[in-house]
This record gives sequence, structure tokens and C-alpha cells, in this order.
Amino acid sequence: MSTLPKPISGYPQLADRMGLFPEIAIFKRFSDLSARNLLYLQAELIQMHLNLRELEEQERDQLDKGTGVVKGSRYAVDWDELHKSRKEMNNESDQWQYILEIRAKLKEYEKSLLRAHAVAALDNPASSDLEWIQNYLNGSEMRPPLQGADSNIWGHNDDKAARKRHDPDLTAVRTRQMEDPFTRLVMTTLVQPFHRYIGCYFTKVDPMSGVASYADESMRNFTRFVATFFASTMLLVSINALYFIKDMLMRLVAISGFNVVFALCLLIFAKAKPIEVFSTTSAFTAVQVVFIATNATVNAI
Repeated sequence: MSTLPKPISGYPQLADRMGLFPEIAIFKRFSDLSARNLLYLQAELIQMHLNLRELEEQERDQLDKGTGVVKGSRYAVDWDELHKSRKEMNNESDQWQYILEIRAKLKEYEKSLLRAHAVAALDNPASSDLEWIQNYLNGSEMRPPLQGADSNIWGHNDDKAARKRHDPDLTAVRTRQMEDPFTRLVMTTLVQPFHRYIGCYFTKVDPMSGVASYADESMRNFTRFVATFFASTMLLVSINALYFIKDMLMRLVAISGFNVVFALCLLIFAKAKPIEVFSTTSAFTAVQVVFIATNATVNAI
């Protein structure tokens, strides 16, 4: 089986890399142009709506030459009469034809509105992915670099200020699912030093892309393991500490400290809501209080 030759530098090479890693397939939303398009369509529809009202007023009192019946009154109460009006050879009504034009314009407007809503709902790219593509576009692999007007939408890696001068309405084809701050820290910050000092010894470089990659699910599994480990050890550590602390005042101070640490762990590892932090911390406190009460009873006996 023959293999494709390596894509040449420029759009072909960038598209090839984006195809391999959808997280760095970062594009501009064109939110301003989308909004302008909607504004123009909205203005057209408003004017067409006014024109339709004027047309209805004009035809309201016109008499049908054949029957002597007021045409406008028939069109207002009988859709079939309005629909048949365009087929009558001697009829001068333009209402139905104009309604068809409004229908087509309204369909275009609604489609554009739904598309704008869908595009606006797309997530922003991760800062680490944006930084990666900045380094890639300005690195040795992309030579010569992109030179068109679109070459600046991702920013540059010259300095921190240049990195922030990217287009403000960027989105990615696929964004990383980072449910909590710790997962975000692992996926965006810790993965690079991990690969530099540890992962490079057992993670193979992909021959096609020349990049070593780690699956998002593997990193999420690691963060879940760490969160579970902390959750299971926090209670054990607190119970053992309270067992060795004999002074009641110091026990209360220790419980307060453990509760603060436990609540912070919930925010970092679980992205818990305030009510969830409150209820879980209350349960954690209750376990410690029950232990103190039970321990005091045993000592009294």
C-alpha cells in the first residue's frame, strides 16, 4: 500500500496537522459578519412586512370586475381565494406572490439565525492548544510560514503580549472536555513537563505527525484516580489525627482545618456547586464529630 507524500509547507501541512489533532483545528467564527448578515435580513423582512400591510390596505376596498365582490375582504378570510388569485388571468392582486417572496426571505433569515446560534455556542479553544498552534506556525516545521491576511488570527509566540493578540472569536472543531480545574491543569500545563521528564521514555512519537500525544481519556482517568485517592485518604488522615489529639480545643481547630482542605479539594477535583460543597462538607464534619463523641464515650468507660 502506497503512502501519501508529506504535504508541502503552508495550508496543506497545516490542514494535515489539524486533521490529525482536531483540538488545534482552530477557526474564526466571523461573529461580526454573521451579525451584520442577520441585521440586513432583519431590515429586509421588516420592510417587506410593512409593504405587505400597505398592499393589503390597497386591495381591501378593490372590487372584483366579474363578481363585484370586494377582493380584499375575500383574501383576508379565505386562504383558498388568496391562493387562487395568482391563477386568475384578469386578477391584479400581488399579495400571494409577495407572501411567497416573504416566505423565502424568512426561511433564509431563520436558517442564518439558527446557524449563528449554533456557531456562537461553540466552545473557545483551550489556551494550551492555541499556544501549540502559535508555536507550530512560527516554528521550523512551517517554513515558509503563512503570509496572507489570515496569518495573524492565531497570534504569535514572540512574547506574552503577542500570544494574546489573537482573534477574539476563535473556536475549535473539537474542544477538550475539562470538567474541573485539576483536569484542566493536567491537560494544559502538567502534560508537557511530564512528557519532558518522564513520558518521553515510554511514549512513542507518531511517525506520521512526528508528535507524541496522550489521549484525553487517559488524562481524565488519571485525574479521577487522584481525586478518588484524596477523597479516601482525607477522612482516614482526619480520623487518625483526631485520635492522637487529646485536647478538645485543638480537636475543634483540626476539624476546622480539615473541613477547609476538604472543601478546597471538592472545588479543585470535582468542580462542585456551592450547595454540593456545603452538604458534602457537612457530612464530612458529622463523621468527625461522631468519632470524637464515640472516642470520648469509650475513654469514659
